[in-house]
Amino acid sequence: MNEPISDISFLNRAEIDPIRWDQCIQASVNGLIYARSVYLDKMAAHWSALIWRDYEIVMPLPWNKKMGVSYLYQPAFTAQLGLFFIQDPLPLLAEEFIGACKARFRFCEMALNFANEVEGTSPRANYVLNLNRSYGEIRRGYKKRLLENLGEAEVHQLDYQADTDYSSTIQLFKKQYAVRMPQVRPKDYERFEELCLALHQHNMVFARQVRDRSGELLNTSIFFRDDKRIYNIMSVSLPLGREKRAHFYLLDRLITEFAQCPLLLDFEGSQLPGVAEFYRKFGSLHQPYPFLRYNHLPFLLRLFK
Repeated sequence: MNEPISDISFLNRAEIDPIRWDQCIQASVNGLIYARSVYLDKMAAHWSALIWRDYEIVMPLPWNKKMGVSYLYQPAFTAQLGLFFIQDPLPLLAEEFIGACKARFRFCEMALNFANEVEGTSPRANYVLNLNRSYGEIRRGYKKRLLENLGEAEVHQLDYQADTDYSSTIQLFKKQYAVRMPQVRPKDYERFEELCLALHQHNMVFARQVRDRSGELLNTSIFFRDDKRIYNIMSVSLPLGREKRAHFYLLDRLITEFAQCPLLLDFEGSQLPGVAEFYRKFGSLHQPYPFLRYNHLPFLLRLFK
């Protein structure tokens, strides 16, 4: 598979066949929902792509422009992108893709995916849990402190419910966490809500919530789903919910609901040690992914990002 770089084509969005693109992502051994055309269409300001041969390897390139300079970036609520392939390519070909990025974009801050091995990247943490087992087997992997937290939650007789009000969850998330996430702009929340509505048409999004005996909302979460993973995309823990361990309870009930399904629960990871430790309590597997950053701008423009 040591093919010349001339076999890699650069296409703008209007030139990309979305059917063939999505077929490649779905068939890829490392296919992720973030790379589906509908996801990129909704969340990226603009996107183009590098494509090898007949959509055998694809690499989405979300880009934006500032001060007349086009640059690669990571759209909000989009954990991993990078190269997606039906058969595992040689590392040299991955380097050719990165070289093609550098030839067109002189600045990049973009996450690749767990199956990409590229030099000059830094690792980011993610945790996944194999759901294709009985709930009893999964629970045996829970850490002691998690079992204690679940015991505390059960005392409050919590109620786990399905929900479809994505807008309310998004607004609660924005109210609770927007100050901590200044990089996520108001437009990004609008895009995310549009994405939820689009995925709802394909049965690729669902929401769950936890309420107490009085009916008060304690935790609400949005999950995305494809044929490989359930993605823990957005979760809101309200103050009383934190006291009653509602998020622990919600994830445990979710695991009960989907146990023995051939899926991974993708916790989406975190660089925050406390959040990472929370996901490890479920007996999850660490599956890091690389983050690519380079800056080849002229000296006077290097401070624009």
